[in-house]
Amino acid sequence: MAEELDNRDQMTMFALLALGRPATNRELRGFAGLEVEAPTHRRLKRKGYMISVKRGGTNVHSITKAGRDWCLGALPAGRLPEAKFPSGVVYAVLAGLGSYLARDGRELEDVFQPDIEKWIRAVYTELTVRRPGQYVRLAKLREWFDGVVIDDELDRMIELPDVHLKAELDQRKLTDDDRRAAVEIGGELRHLLRIGPA
Repeated sequence: MAEELDNRDQMTMFALLALGRPATNRELRGFAGLEVEAPTHRRLKRKGYMISVKRGGTNVHSITKAGRDWCLGALPAGRLPEAKFPSGVVYAVLAGLGSYLARDGRELEDVFQPDIEKWIRAVYTELTVRRPGQYVRLAKLREWFDGVVIDDELDRMIELPDVHLKAELDQRKLTDDDRRAAVEIGGELRHLLRIGPA
């Protein structure tokens, strides 16, 4: 099965697996030094290993259960004969990781958990790419999280000097989505997020 995928396909799946959450090409480039190019996208989508969803004008890529299963199967397999440097090194590390997980009865998800703060920051960056430093409605931010609860992390992040959460003062501007997306901090509902200097 692994022979049907080229190195870029395989490394793309391992990058998405390691990130532990959906990601844009900008995030993948920063995290793993690669982007999901069109041929890789077509092959992984056709095999059911990856899905991509359009968020605004940006593709957000996610590894599927089938993709995770492929990665799990590759862990104990070790280095493929055709895998040369640098992917051969990656497979050596993955084989060691696979042995550790099997020996301790752990799951891959125990190792690769999303960093929610980094995820929030990455989504904020995507939403403000044309106008950095602007306020973003939490309703727009939450669309990128597909039900993942981020309230506790936002509550923690407000203590950071570059994170600003505020209420929409003109309540007439609030939509039902804005009201549902609000996070309560210190007894006040906050609707807008900005990340950057004060």
